[in-house]
Amino acid sequence: MGYIEPRGKNSYRLNVVIGYKEDGNKLYERQTVTAKSPTEARKKLTLFEAEVLNGQYSKPENIRLNEFYKEWLEKYANEPSNLSPDTRQNYISILKERILPNYGHMKLADIKTIHIVNFVNDLKKDGKRLDGKEGKLSSSTIRNCYRAFDNILSRAVEWKFIKENPADTVKLPKPKSKKSEVYNVDELRQIFSLLESYPLHWKILITLAITTGARQGEIAALEWKHINTDKHTVLIEQALTEVIGEGVRLKSTKNDRNRIVSFPESLSKMLKTLKARRNEETLAIKDIQDETWKDHYFIFANEFGKPVRPDSIGQWWSRFITKNKVKKIRFHDLRHTSATVLINEGIHAKVISERLGHADISTTMNIYGHVLAEADQAAASHFDTFLENKANK
Repeated sequence: MGYIEPRGKNSYRLNVVIGYKEDGNKLYERQTVTAKSPTEARKKLTLFEAEVLNGQYSKPENIRLNEFYKEWLEKYANEPSNLSPDTRQNYISILKERILPNYGHMKLADIKTIHIVNFVNDLKKDGKRLDGKEGKLSSSTIRNCYRAFDNILSRAVEWKFIKENPADTVKLPKPKSKKSEVYNVDELRQIFSLLESYPLHWKILITLAITTGARQGEIAALEWKHINTDKHTVLIEQALTEVIGEGVRLKSTKNDRNRIVSFPESLSKMLKTLKARRNEETLAIKDIQDETWKDHYFIFANEFGKPVRPDSIGQWWSRFITKNKVKKIRFHDLRHTSATVLINEGIHAKVISERLGHADISTTMNIYGHVLAEADQAAASHFDTFLENKANK
């Protein structure tokens, strides 16, 4: 038999009787939890009582990281609202491959800040890559590994297994800003010229990437309902991602930022042509469409309505530039190309930030600070004409 005790705002102590002392007093197993109401607390009591009575409950001070990982996976990571599919997959991979093999045997209470410091410092050494390639891990990869460790320990604090997170005060290597390769205007003209001999859907896909700055997964997830050919705009509100063991799945955009982005009028004409073709194809095979995606009408899909896999876009792009001996840049760098062209044309950073779907303008400034600085210097040089004229008078 168990009962709950209020311990403060949204805090309750769960009490379960597990036996009696020699003097007749009850023996308890207790756990403090967070709950929005007594009703929610009683539901947690029921689960707690079942764990205790079935011998599945481990006292917080004794539970090891390996055991807690199962709790984290079931009660946090597997809840779609907590982590995006990409982040979930990334954290699980890091925990399984880098963290649990070294720290899984340790009790949560025994994991100290120095262990996290040692973990981060060890990642900086040679030979820590898991892909077999030479070289050190990038600072961003190290930060991601830290975030996975920090996340599981934060849940341990939240669920009262430990009092504080030993990862909180660890200093991380500063991410090194890497200048992305982009195309200049002449190189873009070459790209568009080459695309004239390729299927219309690839011409449209690459044009969308360059003119809107949309991400690979966002382009793959575009449906015809997102296109307004009268106003020449596209609504970007979802993305496709590949989840190991599950296949391609829809998710929200990065930062959950939906946005409407304008594109050139000439692209609207191409889209109208492609849609007419797609409508004919859909009518011809409407009885054998892919059931998984029957409620969606993707722009870039096969004849059965199945959307293109996001990674296949990058693979096609790599083959395209190799075959045509074009300067090699990643497909993602078309996004950087789009931003760079707009900056050089004098478009305000706030507008560019909105088009790219950045959380705030500071993200845009951090990524494209060097391009903005170059554009600013070019702008200042325009005043030389006035100053030279004045000096000659």
